[in-house]
Parts: sequence; structure tokens; C-alpha cells
Amino acid sequence: MTTERGFIKAVLLFVVLSGFLLIFFAKFAQYFKPSMLIDRTSTSGSITDFSNDTNPLIDFENANEVYQGSSVGAGTGSGNTGTANRSPYAGKVFLSSGNASYAYQPNEEYLTIRNAGSPVVVTGWTITNGKNTRPIENQSQNYAYSLSDSATIGQGTEFLSPDGRYATGPITLRSGDTAILTTGGPFTSFKLPITTSFRENICLGYFDNDYPWSPQLRLDCPIPSQDPDIGSVTQECYDYLRYTRRCEDPEREDKARFDELRSPCKEFIRTRFTYPGCVAANRDRSNFSTSQWRIFLGKKFELWRSSNETITLYDAQGRIVDQVKY
Repeated sequence: MTTERGFIKAVLLFVVLSGFLLIFFAKFAQYFKPSMLIDRTSTSGSITDFSNDTNPLIDFENANEVYQGSSVGAGTGSGNTGTANRSPYAGKVFLSSGNASYAYQPNEEYLTIRNAGSPVVVTGWTITNGKNTRPIENQSQNYAYSLSDSATIGQGTEFLSPDGRYATGPITLRSGDTAILTTGGPFTSFKLPITTSFRENICLGYFDNDYPWSPQLRLDCPIPSQDPDIGSVTQECYDYLRYTRRCEDPEREDKARFDELRSPCKEFIRTRFTYPGCVAANRDRSNFSTSQWRIFLGKKFELWRSSNETITLYDAQGRIVDQVKY
């Protein structure tokens, strides 16, 4: 009888100890869930489970809400944005990556935007890189996210005056206009300082070799041999101008032959085939201004990475206009 009681006590003790051990291991296992191995610390200091390996605040393709509470689809420069916080200009103004993936100097790096809708003022619009979409692992082996770099479109001039005095105001993209957004600043240290963003004109090609354009200018200058007043010059001068290239300033680019010309021909060339002369002769033409802007963002550092980049364009109210990824 004594032996049976001892056996029962041993069984009861084993059951009780097993219960305590099960409870202990259950509590202990809570601190080693697989999802906790990839948790990242949020900006508020709390722990957020990002076990799907995305940041739900900035995952543009999967999140319901993103930067500034916006929802967008796959950004391909096609205006393909979601409905939440979608700009009314989405699907009308399109962003393109230009040479952002392979340029490294601010004055060479550029994007483009194209307006396919009604005229729109883009001064006050903002463009950001994707720094806030790329996690950085800190010393605590948690992921942190940096703030994105951004640039805001300022004012510009519709007319690049030869005297260097520019009337600036809000930049308006007409329907069909394209704007080249250069990361760096304007050309302030040249013979004719360009101190602001500007709309191109057909005479600008006379500055083709004077500034580090990126991309290069389009050479749209009037052809010298088709000048409406060319019939007033001598045959010698006419023959010379027949072989003068579009946007060529003979006094600078063909000086030896230019110096051999007679004075009336030289004066005719100076007043027609330089930037100031071309502007004076063509300013009133309906096609004098082109459909392209040069907008300078004024940054001293590269904005866009060569890969794994997300570039987002916002309107003046912070709503997403378009986005590109590469």
C-alpha cells in the first residue's frame, strides 16, 4: 500500500512539473518569434513588424498610403498614380528620368517633364529622390529610413534678353511644352550671365559653344542664306553667307575669312548672325520662342542614384503628379 501511494505522488509531481515547464517554454518562445528577427524600429521609437520586407509608409506599389498620405501605382513616368492624393495634373504632366541614371555632375544631370494638358504653372512644384525608400541598418541591427532629398521649381523668364536683364515670374508650361530640369544652378559666371531658368528661343544656338549645356541645344537659328534682307548685300557677301552654317557666328568661328570681307558685309553679319542680332531681327516672329524650358534646381550635389531610384513629382499642394523608377 505504501508503495502505491509513493507511486501516485511521483506521478502527480511529474504532471505538475511538466505543466510548469510547458508554461515556461510557452512564455519564453514569445520572445523568439520569427517575425521579430526582421522587425525594424519606427521613427516613433516603437517596434513595427515589417516581416514582408517593405516599409508600408513608402512602398509605392503595395501600400494603401505613402508619403504625404498618397496612394500610387507602379511609377513609370506614365502618370499612373492612385486616387488618394492624386494631383489633377496626373496623366497630363509626365516625368522622364533624362540622364539621371548615368550623369554624376549637378550641372550635367537632368530630368524632363512634359505637359500634354492645358497650360500649368509649375513654380512651387517639388521633386524628390527615393532615399526614404532605402533602409539603412543601424548598430542595433534595426532598419532606419533617411529623409528624401528634394528640390523645388522656382521662377524663370520667358525671354533671355541679350542685355542680361531678365523679367522673372512663375514658370508656365503651355500645352506641348517640355522642361529640362537641371540639378545644378544657372550659368552665372559667363560673358552673358544666365541667372535664372528660361524658355529657349530660336536664336539661342549662337551660344552653343559658350555654355556647358546638358543636353545640347537644338540649333534652330534662321539659315543665313534665307535671310529676308540678303538681297541687299553684295554678291561677294551673298556667296560668303551661302556657306555660313546655321547658328554660326563668323566673326568668332571663321575669323580669318571674316576679316577679308568688306565693312558693309561685316556689319550686316554682326547685326544679323550673332545672338543679339538674331534676337533683334526675329523677336517679333510667332515662332521665336520654342516649346522648351531650361529649369535649374540649384543643387550643388547629385540628386539621383544610378540605380534603385524612385523619383516623384509633386504639385504645389503636395499631391503626386507622376513618378519614375529605375
